Amino acid sequence: MRTSRIAAVAASAVAIGVLGAAPAFAQGGYTSYIYNWLPGKESSHWTDGNTDSVSTSVQFSGCSVTSGSFSYAGLQLKKEVNNLPDTVVNRDNNYCDTSSFGDKAAGKYYFNYSSLNGQDTVSAAFSVSTVTVRY
Repeated sequence: MRTSRIAAVAASAVAIGVLGAAPAFAQGGYTSYIYNWLPGKESSHWTDGNTDSVSTSVQFSGCSVTSGSFSYAGLQLKKEVNNLPDTVVNRDNNYCDTSSFGDKAAGKYYFNYSSLNGQDTVSAAFSVSTVTVRY
């Protein structure tokens, strides 16, 4: 009995070594920052081929404003549409944390900074030291 267990463990180790561990399927993402944005500004655009099941997310770390206080930033996830206005596919209030938008269909996307603390017309500029986008 002991010999068969040792043989099974050895065979499993060889299989893992030959076949490799299962890969994590993350199609893409990037890290950036935001400096002195006013509502209406949009992020870089990215292409999601939807070859995985990763939730599209935008993570903020180190949020600040030039005047007043920061509570949250209103975000809109938008999908590019040829020859038409781009479609808002999700909205979220980001409290300097992670906004998760779910697994999206293939297409070109970006996020739009739409409001500061619920106000779409503000004079305070918004900055984020680290922005991480995953898709």
